[in-house]
Amino acid sequence: MTSDVPVTPSAPTPDAAAPVPPAPPAPPAPPAPPASGPWSTSPAAEAALETPYGAPVASAASPAAYAPTAAYAPTAPYTAAPTGYWAPPAARPQNALAWVAFGLGLGGLFFGLLTSIPAIVCGHIARRQIRQRGEQGDGAALTGLISGYVLTVLWVLGIAAYIAFLVTIIAVAGTSAGVATGF
Repeated sequence: MTSDVPVTPSAPTPDAAAPVPPAPPAPPAPPAPPASGPWSTSPAAEAALETPYGAPVASAASPAAYAPTAAYAPTAPYTAAPTGYWAPPAARPQNALAWVAFGLGLGGLFFGLLTSIPAIVCGHIARRQIRQRGEQGDGAALTGLISGYVLTVLWVLGIAAYIAFLVTIIAVAGTSAGVATGF
């Protein structure tokens, strides 16, 4: 009896099945990080708060759980102040020459008479302008004046002391060498 059905090889019998290797062991769980403070949570607690898709579940500690109370409910946005209210007066302008005198007076520390004398001149002019125009900057002009005068006196005394020192050195050197200097 011949049939037109193709013959397929027969499946192996269960007795002849190949042995299945054992599954590899699962890797050990990583150690939990040390708690860094009273607000830290353990990995197990974090896993309990997560949904199957990884989004955290709202808990009592999440900001979404707190609803605003009536005392802190949002209010209407701020509007412009109505007209007719008091406004602070406009500030008086600064006198620029007063600040120039201030800078020149402080520059006298480094540049000597080159800036301390102009500080005196600018300070006097600035104070006169401040009195006439009602501007601000009298303190800067006065500081420029005082520092200009003080530094001018100190520089003049320093130059005089230097010249006296040089004259003394020359006189001592002249008398010790046996040369008459005329003193």
